[in-house]
Amino acid sequence: MRLKILICLLLAGITLILYRPVGRMGFIVYDDHGYVTTNTNIQSGITFESVRWAFTTATESNWHPLTWLSHMLDYKLFGLKASGHHWVSLGFHIVNTLLLFLVILQMTGALWRSALVAALFAWHPLHIQSVAWISERKDVLSACFMLLTLWAYVRHVQKPGIGNPVSGPRPLTSGPYWLALLFFALGLMSKPMLVTLPLILLLLDFWPLKRISGSGSGIAGPKNAGQPHILKKLILEKIPFFGLSLASGIATLWAQGQGGSIATLAQLPLGWRLADALVFYTAYLQKMFWPVNLSILYQYERMHLWEFTCNAMMPVLLTILIVRRARSQPYLMVGWLWFLIMLVPVIGLVQVGGQAIADRYTYLPSIGLFIIIAWGMADMAARSRRWQTSMTIGAAALLTACLVDAKIQLGYWQNSITLFKRAADLTHGHYCYFSLACAYLEAGELDEAARNFRISIRLSPKLPVSHYRLGYVLSAQGKYAEAQAEYSIAAQLDPGLPLTQRALEKNLLLENLRGQPDALDILNNLAWMLATSGEPDIRDGPRAVQLAEHACELTHHQKTVFIGTLAAAYAEAGRFDDAIATAQQACALAAKNGETDLLQKNQGLLELYRAHKPYRE
Repeated sequence: MRLKILICLLLAGITLILYRPVGRMGFIVYDDHGYVTTNTNIQSGITFESVRWAFTTATESNWHPLTWLSHMLDYKLFGLKASGHHWVSLGFHIVNTLLLFLVILQMTGALWRSALVAALFAWHPLHIQSVAWISERKDVLSACFMLLTLWAYVRHVQKPGIGNPVSGPRPLTSGPYWLALLFFALGLMSKPMLVTLPLILLLLDFWPLKRISGSGSGIAGPKNAGQPHILKKLILEKIPFFGLSLASGIATLWAQGQGGSIATLAQLPLGWRLADALVFYTAYLQKMFWPVNLSILYQYERMHLWEFTCNAMMPVLLTILIVRRARSQPYLMVGWLWFLIMLVPVIGLVQVGGQAIADRYTYLPSIGLFIIIAWGMADMAARSRRWQTSMTIGAAALLTACLVDAKIQLGYWQNSITLFKRAADLTHGHYCYFSLACAYLEAGELDEAARNFRISIRLSPKLPVSHYRLGYVLSAQGKYAEAQAEYSIAAQLDPGLPLTQRALEKNLLLENLRGQPDALDILNNLAWMLATSGEPDIRDGPRAVQLAEHACELTHHQKTVFIGTLAAAYAEAGRFDDAIATAQQACALAAKNGETDLLQKNQGLLELYRAHKPYRE
């Protein structure tokens, strides 16, 4: 018992020291705006209305109400002090590490192997995204509930005490069974990636719980393990779990459909998805065992046919080899299938967004590979004392390498600029440069923002949001003619403007590039520039009126900024009576909404219009 407590303290202490820099990190421009910093529902606190929103919204193309509630609680406690949000995520990661150690120990009785699995989970560089990225709270939160599900499930199937024989199917009236079902439901409401967990439970029935005959060496199996109907009963035992997975899957498809994030079969045929999935498995294996050149964003990379074929065949050949050794080394098959199955929701069979792979997707699937490593090293150590020494040194070297690499990778997460500069250097993708430009813009470095927006446009010239953002920067620099040109390009690229944010992101085929303007803003900013520019060659009153009226109609004349733009457009067009009436409407709406700054600005503009003078920037 003392040794187990000591291991827990070491796991928690070293993980805390490793991730201590997250307390000095801030929010980033990728997703954190949508999840926290500009999300008014999160910032309204935990109220009946905000809870209702959390359970009914498809914001961020996901249905994860518990994740929203956790962000609401964080905002209540810490506001926009990012350090508090980071410490909570780190706290979940430490709890997950300890739960993983205790659950595997409970199932197997193997102290040091369980400790090695937990240490690899805690310190592997691929898990940095899930811990250091505030928007990925859903990863650490759902993992916590998954591990609690495993703990309750093992309590359901095992007799009290570590290492005691397990029974076959147990009565479903047991408290731990329903507790496992509850934890599973909570996990699905944190992140739907847990939909494959019922299959993981069946794997654990095979090994190490040995509830299925022929599951190899390990803890002594039940007396009735050889009965032919045992597998059927074990599957029936999981029916409520599969039911929850089905419900979560339907909710997720609805949410992603609402967000326009799912690629159609016409865009990406099923055959290509299957081939890509095999290649992605190989890519994850490479990053798991050689975690270098890690990035917050990756893009599809073209391969030669021979390279594509070799990568696609790798997981197939490994699966054949591992299944053939299932009886003698059951941990190989369980660990490998754990890895394969848990990646299924994000491996590309249902393609969401434009990303190829993502480090954060390995947070839970990697546990299967860590089990293979720990038990494989133990098998080799059992050969002789020399092998035991070698494996001990090897395990220590492996953990040290993880710690060193994780510390290096954490350095890139200092802020949005360092993070996306690293991504741009590694992938040279247009969305990396776009995000880097947004980071510079947020930091007020307009020259660097403009330079990187131009790079993004050069790499992918048909994305209206890039032209819009560049126009915004150029306008802030006083380069009105160039800004107008970029705004015009943005509008021309999508004649259907104004669009909803959801539709804009669907057309861009970009996932999670939050902090983007609503497409209505493109229309409004262009109208404002045509109405108020200080350069006569740019101003076009009739065109400004046309654009501003369209924006106001689509927002039902309920957005003060747009109404103010319309008043300025009327003034530029010489329609001062309309300008006065519209400016009065803007003042009344600003007063009603408590928009003090807008009220003062429109009152000043109203005086200009009454004097029959248009506004000039």
